[in-house]
Amino acid sequence: MLSHVRSLPPRRLIPPLLLLVIASLLLGLYNFGSNSWLQGIKYHDIIQFDQRPAPDSFVPRATMPAKAKGSAPLQGLDTEALRRNFPKLKEATKRHSGPHKARLDQMMISYLPFISTSAWMLHSPNGKKFTVSEVQAVSNSTIQPGFQVPNIAHFVMPFGETNLQFHQMVSLLSCLHIMKPHRLLLWYAPGKLPSGHWWDRVRKNLTESEWEEKIIFVQRPIPTSVYSVPVHGKEHQSDVMRLEAVLVFGGLYMDIDVLVLKPLEPLRKFVCTIGREVPYGLCNGVFLSAPSGTFLAMWHTAYQVFNDEAWGEHSVKLPHSMQAAFPDLCHVEEESMDRPNWTPKERTWIYNIGQQSRWDWRTKNYVMHLWFRLYNKQHSMDSIRTLDSMYGEMCRRILYGSG
Repeated sequence: MLSHVRSLPPRRLIPPLLLLVIASLLLGLYNFGSNSWLQGIKYHDIIQFDQRPAPDSFVPRATMPAKAKGSAPLQGLDTEALRRNFPKLKEATKRHSGPHKARLDQMMISYLPFISTSAWMLHSPNGKKFTVSEVQAVSNSTIQPGFQVPNIAHFVMPFGETNLQFHQMVSLLSCLHIMKPHRLLLWYAPGKLPSGHWWDRVRKNLTESEWEEKIIFVQRPIPTSVYSVPVHGKEHQSDVMRLEAVLVFGGLYMDIDVLVLKPLEPLRKFVCTIGREVPYGLCNGVFLSAPSGTFLAMWHTAYQVFNDEAWGEHSVKLPHSMQAAFPDLCHVEEESMDRPNWTPKERTWIYNIGQQSRWDWRTKNYVMHLWFRLYNKQHSMDSIRTLDSMYGEMCRRILYGSG
């Protein structure tokens, strides 16, 4: 008995030990709460995440329940490369973080991306539902030997007007008929499925079986924040959607004012490809990546200090800085994707009458970014037949096989 009594701490030490335990618990709760972008993850949601057989979120490792590890949507993510590159990424991101620059170390805390897919609804035109994992499996099956990028394509459909315009129809048809993707994923906001005369023309260019097999609609909420940082402008919201789409599934993303002009197989051999828009910036209006690509994952984690006040900071200038810091992670096409660019001089080469000789699009371009919002003249099947411009020539090549 005497020995047993000696093994207990003296009574006077018990209150300090209790105080130490309570202080440790409070400090742990404080540290968890201080990670502002994690505050949106409710404890109940994490428990549900642990119980699901196919989790719908990629949760940073520090907060992920043990059973959920390895079963998140970003399959095959190179976490070691992300961890190793994180300090250098933060340095490259600093100049683009605007008002968050002084707090970058407090805000940019995770080297792993967080993407929630729980509200994504994937379905065929006739309403057949798919899971994220099912579409991932189909996407991965299209990666032939020697290639890195699956043969699938993504468009983010307009959030506002659902009535498809002529140039948007041409963009969709160019992708379907020249790239020939195994699957075409059309991302749309709730209640914003495409419609109208030109949408019907897209539909009529596919057989009934092709329409049901090739097209996958993905409804998802418009993101209003990323890592708890507000995202307001529709262009910035679309930037987040496209980045997450290609991170999860891989493939080609293109704006709906981009034309595919020749097959993209040479570009699908790189793990990531993006085009140069201007000397100081790359363009996220069209890019390709393998699923769970390291460059795109790093790009997404940089949104922890997203600067919503600046146009093009995270979508154009940041990838330029990142690619300069990590040249082996992303291949840059200097002319074939985003030239001619949006500058007044080069834009005239696309749209002005008789300027076709200024740029040899037939040999130089895999795709052509139209920068259509700066032109915004509507055409028809009749008017495009005689339009004496580079834009007219490219549309005729896609629609009629001539031009």
